[in-house]
Amino acid sequence: MSIANTAAQAMLSDALLRDNNGDNRIRHLELDLPLDKVIKFVSVGLPLLLVSMAFAREISIGPQISCFPPNNFTIKQAAYVDTYCWDSLMHHEFDTDGNLEERSLWVHKMFPYSLLVMAMMMYLPTLIWRYLAMPSLTSDLFFIIDELDKSYNRSVHLAQSILDLKQQSENPLLEHPIARTPLL
Repeated sequence: MSIANTAAQAMLSDALLRDNNGDNRIRHLELDLPLDKVIKFVSVGLPLLLVSMAFAREISIGPQISCFPPNNFTIKQAAYVDTYCWDSLMHHEFDTDGNLEERSLWVHKMFPYSLLVMAMMMYLPTLIWRYLAMPSLTSDLFFIIDELDKSYNRSVHLAQSILDLKQQSENPLLEHPIARTPLL
C-alpha cells in the first residue's frame, strides 16, 4: 500500500511540472506545418536549382544562344557580332516568303533572372509569416500554455490536498470547504 501511496504522491505532486526555462519551450514550439515546409522547399528550391543549372551551363559550355556571323569574318568581328546581337536582344532571320523577321531574345536572356525573382517571390510569404505573424502567435500561444500550466498545477494541488484531507479525516464522506474551491 505504501508503494501505491508513494506513486500517487509522485503523480500528483508538482515535481513533475517544474517550470522550465522559457528558452527551452521556444525551441520546441513548431508553428510551421510539414506540408508548408515541403511547399516552400519545392517552390523556392526548384527555381533556384534551375537558375544554378542555367548559370552552370552558361559558364561551362558558353552562351546558350550565339549569333552566327558569316564564315569570312575574323574572330574579333565574330565576337563583335555576337556582342551586338546580345545587346540588341534581337534575332534577325528570313521567313518562308523571304521577308526579314525580327525576334526578341530578351526572354531567353532574362529567363534565369526571372526564375530567381520567382524564387524570391515564393519565399516572401514565409518571410511575412516568420516576421509578422509568428511573433504575435508565439506570444499568444505562450500565454495560453502558461495559463494551462497554472490551471493544471492548481488542479493537481487541489486533488492532492483533497486526497490528504480524506486520508487524515475520520469520516471521508464529510465535505470539506476546500472541495468547493473552483479548479480553474
